[in-house]
Amino acid sequence: MAERWNAAQNEAPRTRHLTYEGDDKSGDHKGIRAIIVALVVMACLLVVLLVGFIALSSSPMFTIASIDAEDTEHLSAENIGKLANIEEGTTLLTFDSAAITENLKRNPWVGSVSFTREFPDRLKIEVTERRVDCVVKMSTGSVCWCLGEDSVWIEPVNLTVADGQSADDVALALAQKMDALLITDVPTSLSPTAGETANDEVLKAIAAYREQFSQDFSSQIVCYSASSIESVGCTLKSGIEISLGSPTNIDVKEAVIHQILEKHPNQITYINVRVPSQPTYRRIGTESVSEGTGIQVDDSMPADDGSGAAPTQTTPSGEQTTDGGENADGTAMDGTSADGSASGDVADDGSQDGSATGDTSDMILGEDGVYYTYEQYYGLDG
Repeated sequence: MAERWNAAQNEAPRTRHLTYEGDDKSGDHKGIRAIIVALVVMACLLVVLLVGFIALSSSPMFTIASIDAEDTEHLSAENIGKLANIEEGTTLLTFDSAAITENLKRNPWVGSVSFTREFPDRLKIEVTERRVDCVVKMSTGSVCWCLGEDSVWIEPVNLTVADGQSADDVALALAQKMDALLITDVPTSLSPTAGETANDEVLKAIAAYREQFSQDFSSQIVCYSASSIESVGCTLKSGIEISLGSPTNIDVKEAVIHQILEKHPNQITYINVRVPSQPTYRRIGTESVSEGTGIQVDDSMPADDGSGAAPTQTTPSGEQTTDGGENADGTAMDGTSADGSASGDVADDGSQDGSATGDTSDMILGEDGVYYTYEQYYGLDG
């Protein structure tokens, strides 16, 4: 018995191996092997697809055999195909859309281009023309230039002026037909080139007004004029001419214009807001003025010289002129007395001396025929 006990004590201790799920690495190894196999398979597929694409690209199966396009207003389908200039042997899988678009845009009427592949061998090209934003009448000759909405010169248009018409009237009709804005009296230095961007300062000045005027007021403008940056002007649908000056304090100028138009509805023919704190205007003494259809410009009318003085007025469509008539108090419709003198000049100190010798170009003519300063007229002098 004792021998057995001693033998048991001398035996090496047995080691127990306990297995936990977290210690089993076999699952991780299987997952890694699966990922590696998947990556290898994907790589093989990509290689097969690449080889297949290269084979198809060079295959005559998808070689472009015909180009489909539709006529636009200024481009025929045939010309679109010629301008695209797609090399022979090009396939639907290898054609260079950027290069073809660049080829098409050699014609300034081309605004944007899109492509549709029609397998196995047809390519459809869709051209959207550049929209005309402005019609710019040149200072010399009877020529207008179409200016795109992205400020790119498109092409010139020769005006056909009949007897009894002015070039400006014909240009306005052209602009309205194109749903565009007319710009006149531009400097003679303006020299457009088809396809080039317009960077002229006077056009930038007009653009500043268009960007900052309210949509409601802009919709009333049918024409801008700009012989220089300092002499920008516009004409409303009603025929009212407005001298705007350089593109500064634009929101203030619009506010003053609205004030004057609201104070004298259907009576204003000319407004000068070059200096918005000292606006001037010309009005007629009748309430029966109806809205006109646009401007009628007399070719003999001198251009705005930048002085701020009102130009000689022609009769806008739907507008009545005073023709030297008189108000009930005996003063002329333009604010002068019957003998041609002003009915009430304002002295430097703000008093009225009843004489008519001072400069009233920066003053406002009241309903009583008396000139007032801006502060006096709008009650801002306390």
